[in-house]
Amino acid sequence: MISSEKFPFQFDADACAACGGRCCRGAGGYVWVSWEELEAMAAAREMNPGLFAKQYARRAQGRLSLQERVLNGEHFCCFFDRAARRCTVYELRPAQCRTFPFWEKFKTDWQELLRECPGVVLNEDVR
Repeated sequence: MISSEKFPFQFDADACAACGGRCCRGAGGYVWVSWEELEAMAAAREMNPGLFAKQYARRAQGRLSLQERVLNGEHFCCFFDRAARRCTVYELRPAQCRTFPFWEKFKTDWQELLRECPGVVLNEDVR
């Protein structure tokens, strides 16, 4: 279990294997990514960073975000393999993905998180 004293829950990363990537799909949004993170992903795929960024990133609100794919109204991260139900760049995923579910918004608004992520377990003092 992963925990942070700033959050009212713990996270069991082993649950990721069984959930089907709920955090990688659903409603649209942004997965913020730095240029350095894009460069590392491009290098792993032996691609030119500029071409890689053009193919997998977009500009939004003055920042870079990973592109989404949409199928039947559901949004998917461009690196989510729908058949295998997993991230194809897991080892190089952006910081936003690496820090999930320990995001600032979930310090107090964790009810939605409990419904969506089977790996989140409330601390005993919150139950």
